[in-house]
Amino acid sequence: MQRDMASSEADYIIVGGGLTGCVVASCLKEADPNLDVLIIEAGADESNNEATKAFPTLFSLLDSDLDWSYKTTPQKNTADRVHPIHAGKALGGGSVTNFQGWSRGDARDYGQWARIVKDERWSYDGLLPYFRKSETFFDRDADAGQHGFEGPIHVTAVSEGPSGRKYPLREPIKEAWLQVGEAFNPDGCSGDLAGVCEFYESWHNGQRQPANVAYGLEGVRRITEALVHRVEFTETHGERIASGVVLADGRRFTARKEVILAAGALRTPQVLLLSGIGPAETLAKFDIPTVIDVPEVGRNLTDHFALYQIYKLRNPERGLALGSPVLSDPVFLQGFPCDWAVNQVVPREILEPALRRDEQYGHTTGDESLLIPGRPLVETLAVYASGGVPGVPTDGSVIMTSVMLLGATSRGLISISSADPTDPPLIDANYFDTEVDKVTLIHGARRTMQALLDTSAAKDYIEAEIPPPGMAALSARSTDAEFEARIRTTGLAHHHSSGTAAMGTVVDTDLRVKGVRNLRVVDASVLPISIGGHPQATLYAVAEQAAEIILQGTN
Repeated sequence: MQRDMASSEADYIIVGGGLTGCVVASCLKEADPNLDVLIIEAGADESNNEATKAFPTLFSLLDSDLDWSYKTTPQKNTADRVHPIHAGKALGGGSVTNFQGWSRGDARDYGQWARIVKDERWSYDGLLPYFRKSETFFDRDADAGQHGFEGPIHVTAVSEGPSGRKYPLREPIKEAWLQVGEAFNPDGCSGDLAGVCEFYESWHNGQRQPANVAYGLEGVRRITEALVHRVEFTETHGERIASGVVLADGRRFTARKEVILAAGALRTPQVLLLSGIGPAETLAKFDIPTVIDVPEVGRNLTDHFALYQIYKLRNPERGLALGSPVLSDPVFLQGFPCDWAVNQVVPREILEPALRRDEQYGHTTGDESLLIPGRPLVETLAVYASGGVPGVPTDGSVIMTSVMLLGATSRGLISISSADPTDPPLIDANYFDTEVDKVTLIHGARRTMQALLDTSAAKDYIEAEIPPPGMAALSARSTDAEFEARIRTTGLAHHHSSGTAAMGTVVDTDLRVKGVRNLRVVDASVLPISIGGHPQATLYAVAEQAAEIILQGTN
């Protein structure tokens, strides 16, 4: 059936044309071409913007018109600093602005998720068909039970595939980690994340694969540069039913079947609150009529908090990092300059006392599953570039490391500061609030310094840490207090926000918002815990399964 492209009605209205919104729209339309699917996206369609396509212009996208450029409130655990939070604002969302790292979480992460919500569809095995469906994996000899070879997203190891980049520090960095006791893991995207893993990426032939292009939106109606204000409801026999949305400019759109929120972990809870779904006391404060009192909306915010460090190279004239005239082959600019993701397990003797202290202090987001043997909780990347840090040389004389919490247990809050949809959400991230996060990040940072500064494999290449201005350099022998002080003064998030409309509290396991009908959430908001790895692989699988659940509900 031919639909009027300008119609104010649709079968499904998807609020947010980011990664998950585009995947759900594409899958719904592919499964039933007669469905009328409408995406409403606050950003523009940047498909023809050359800056979004290749790696060299990557950092120019941050704090541009393609970035929401959110700010947190002053954070009490990090010297009252206000933190930037980047989030894609374009058709394709974060897949247009992210760094294209590709890693699934550990199977134990998804196992905890499934136990919390009592639904095995969200376990690793439950999501595995959708992990496989979303990818075209580069290694045709890989385990077909773990990997897909016909999906929309091409996944490759940095050292393999069309760009085949082998950076000069590849083998020394790997050997350094082996010397401190980390094991080599031949496939970190197979449910077992721990160890020294190839850094997988979704750059393909040096080009980005945004969700709106990779999945294709043929036949899907799109309205861009349009901010959704709220969801509207009708009432039948005492039941609230989502009937459509109102835009910030007053336009209205009606949904015949469902409204699907896919605006991201920072914007989705704001839309819910502006729609009257959230803590009643917050809604009353801004004269928003309460549709349903859901205290958990906006709570449970988590992110992959990290410590970034800069290291001075010995004899940089050898061409060891980007910026060196020796490292001039254009192939080295066809993706993220990193060979390995090192996912570290924290020893039980460090972790268990911290978990007990958190229990004493009333922190409940950590549980015994953190102690499961083999579950990695912290990741290190060594990046062969300065990372765009202001004041740091870009001449190939330094590298940067990121030590990132995978299983963060600190929880923050998203709220609103007004009833105006054009005002940004109020973000209290509450980074680095738990003992578990503290000991985990300190352990990961110490081990990173041990590998890079204290091993025979790395000593001929890496000279010392370059500390931030006014601070003393750290080493593997620095005290816990010295590491903690550095983290609190300089630590930043990885912009992997999740959890603010969590499954089990705000949505059910079919992703339906509890207490109303015909309203779902399909984005990182629904993750009830911090999932390890870099989130896009998980979000593609979540969106693929969500589309199937939605279609099953229409039969």
